Amino acid sequence: MIYFLFGIHNHQPVGNFDEVIENAYRMAYQPFLEVLLKHPQVSISLHASGILWEWLKAHHPEYVTQVKQLRAQDRLELIGGGFFEPVLSIIPERDQKGQVLRMKKFLRRELEEEPRGLWLTERVWEPHLAGVLSRLGVEYTIVDDIHFLSAGFSERDLHGYYLTESEGASLKIFPILKKLRYLIPFAEPEQVLQYFKDFSAGQKVPGVALVMADDGEKFGLWPQTHDWVYHRGWLDRFFSLLEQNRDWIQTSTFSNYARQVPPRGWAYLPTGSYTELSEWALGSEASTNFSQAREQVSEGAQVFLRGGYFRNFLSKYPEAHRMYRKMLRVSGKVHALGVGPREESLVAVGNVENAHTPEPLPKRSAIKAQALEHLWRGQCNCAYWHGVFGGLYLPHLRHAIYRHLLRAERLADEAVKTQDRFQVTREDWDADGTPEVLVESREADWYVAPGKGGGIWEWDVKNPGHNLNGVIERRKEAYHGLLKGAKLASHAGGEGARTIHGGVLTKEEGLEQHLFYDWHSRMSLLDHFLHPDTTVQAFARAQYGEQGDFVQGVYQASVEKESGTLRLVLSREGRVWVGQDAVPIFLQKALTFHSDGSWSWTLLIQNRGPKQARVWFGSEMILALPGTKEREIIEEKTVTQRRFEDPSLGFSVLLTWELSVGLWVFPLYTISQSEGGFERTHQGFVLLAHRQLELNPNETISLKGSAKVDRKSS
Repeated sequence: MIYFLFGIHNHQPVGNFDEVIENAYRMAYQPFLEVLLKHPQVSISLHASGILWEWLKAHHPEYVTQVKQLRAQDRLELIGGGFFEPVLSIIPERDQKGQVLRMKKFLRRELEEEPRGLWLTERVWEPHLAGVLSRLGVEYTIVDDIHFLSAGFSERDLHGYYLTESEGASLKIFPILKKLRYLIPFAEPEQVLQYFKDFSAGQKVPGVALVMADDGEKFGLWPQTHDWVYHRGWLDRFFSLLEQNRDWIQTSTFSNYARQVPPRGWAYLPTGSYTELSEWALGSEASTNFSQAREQVSEGAQVFLRGGYFRNFLSKYPEAHRMYRKMLRVSGKVHALGVGPREESLVAVGNVENAHTPEPLPKRSAIKAQALEHLWRGQCNCAYWHGVFGGLYLPHLRHAIYRHLLRAERLADEAVKTQDRFQVTREDWDADGTPEVLVESREADWYVAPGKGGGIWEWDVKNPGHNLNGVIERRKEAYHGLLKGAKLASHAGGEGARTIHGGVLTKEEGLEQHLFYDWHSRMSLLDHFLHPDTTVQAFARAQYGEQGDFVQGVYQASVEKESGTLRLVLSREGRVWVGQDAVPIFLQKALTFHSDGSWSWTLLIQNRGPKQARVWFGSEMILALPGTKEREIIEEKTVTQRRFEDPSLGFSVLLTWELSVGLWVFPLYTISQSEGGFERTHQGFVLLAHRQLELNPNETISLKGSAKVDRKSS
C-alpha cells in the first residue's frame, strides 16, 4: 500500500480585480470542488489564502459550505499559512506571528478547522523558519524536492516526511515531487498511475507516500487547462482511477498520514524554493548562463547547480527593494503604537527629528488594529517579485501594496501627535551605502536620493494612498530573446493542456519592436542635458545623447525648516559637453514642501566655464496615473501649466512652470511574460519639461515650477 498526498493551493493577490477572481472561481476553484464531491473515496488537503477566503465568503458562500461538508466527511484538510500570503522570511518576525495566527483564528472560526500545517508562500524555505513555525504551533510544512536533492538526498528517498529543526524546535517537512507537478494534470491519468507504480516498486519501507502540492489555478485557469481538466474529463478520470486502485494506493491528508506513519529521519535543508524560481530570481545574463549550465551537466548533477533565491528579487528589481523597505518602515511605525515611552516610540519609528505625545492607550490599540490590517495586506508577496506570472510588472498589484502601506502609515502617524508638520529622516534608508532624505507629512511623503541624481523616487499621496512615482523601469529580461519566436496566444492550440513553464506565446504581435531599456532609474526631478539632435521619440526610447553627468550624479543635501514648509536644497557641480568642450556647470535645486501636500522647486543653473554655453536642459517627472486615458506621445512647444486627471484615484495633478517650457510626455510601457504569454503593460508617464538656455560665463538662470494634487475636477 502506498499513499498519495494531494495538496491544492488557491490564491489571489491583494489588489486583484473582482472579475479576475470571479473568472478563477468559475474556471478552476468551483469545478474542482464539484468533481471532488463526486468521488467519496478521494481525500485532499486544501490551502487558500486569507484574501481568497474573504472573497469567497462574501461572493460565494456556497463554496465555503461545500468545504465544510468535505471537512465533516474527513475528506479534506485545511492548511494554514500567512493570512495575506506574505513570503514569511522577508517580513519581520512580529508580522510572521500576526499573519499565521490570524489565519489560524479565521479557519477556526469560519471553517471549524484547527490547522496543523502551513503553506509556505512560493515554498520559500529558510532554515530558521523551523523554529519560528514550531513556536507558532505549526506541525508541518511542504517544500519542493529540490531542497532535499540539493542536500544530498536521492529521489528514492523523497517519500513521506522528514523532521527538521532550529534551536531545538522541530517541524515536519514533506517533499513535493517535481515530476508529479509536471505530470498532473498535463499527462494522461494512466501515466500518473504508472509513475506511482514505478516509484513504489522495490520500496521496502512501509507507508510510502508521494506528494503533489501545487497551484489550484493549473486545474482550469492556466491556458487550455479548463477544457482539458473538465470538458475532457481529466480530473474525473484521475479520481476514478484512484478509487479503482484503492487496493494498492490510498489518498490521504497530510495530518492523517503523519498520525499513522513515523518520519523518515532528519533533514537539514538549504535556503531555496522551487527550481523555476531560482532561475527567475537571477539577473538577465546570469539567468541565461544558469540555463546553459544546466544543459551542459547530467540530470543527476543539475540538482547541485544553485540559482538565486527569493531575496535576489530585492536586488534584481530596485522597485521591489524600495517597496520592501517601505513595508519595513511602516511595520516599525505600526508596532510602535502602544509601546509606551516617547524614547521607545522614537527608536521603533526611526531617526525622526521631532517629538510627539502619545494618544491614550485604548484608542491607540484600536488604531493599531486597523493599521495592522493594512500593513499585513501590504505584505502580500505577489507584487514583490516576477517570474512566469506578471507580479511586480502589474501596476494594479504594486499600487494596492502602496495603498495599504500608506493607509497603515497614516493611521500610525495620526495616533502620534507631532509637534512639527514634517518629519525629516536622513539615513541610509535602503542600505545602499549612501544616505537618503525622507520627508513625511500628514498629507504626503517625498523620498529623495541625493546620491542618485537628487531624484525623488517616492511621492506618496496619503489619501487615498498612492505613490505617484510608482512605476517600474524598462529593463532587459532573460526571456526577451524568445520574443521573435513567440506564437500569438489566440492561435495556440493542441490536443491537451500545457504547463505554463513550456512554450512561448505572446498576446500581441510585434512586441519585439517595442523593447527599449532605461539606462537609469525612473525618478522625478532628474536633471537632463540633451544632445541638440534629440527628438521626443528618441528620448522615449532612451536612445539619445545625454550631455551631462547629472542624471546619476551625487548631490549635496541640506535641510531648512520654515513656518509651515520644509526646504531641501540639493546641489552639484558637474560637466556638460557642449561640442568638444566639457563645460563646468553648477546646478542647485531647492525643493519646498508644503503642509497641504503640494511642493515646488527652484532650479539654479550656473555656467562656471570661461565661454558662453548653449545647453538644452530638461527636468524629468514621473506620474503613475493608472486611470488616465492618454497613451500617445505628446509634444507641446510652449506650456506654463499642465493638468493630468485620474478619475480612478479621484484627483488630478497640476504642474506649473514660471517660465514657459517645452513639454514631452510619453507612456512608459514594459514587456514582460505572464502565464498567458508576453504582454505590454502601461506603467505610467514620463514627462520632460525642457528649455534651451544660453549661459554666459558665471551667469545663473533660475527655473521655477510646482506640483499640486487637486481633488477638484478640472
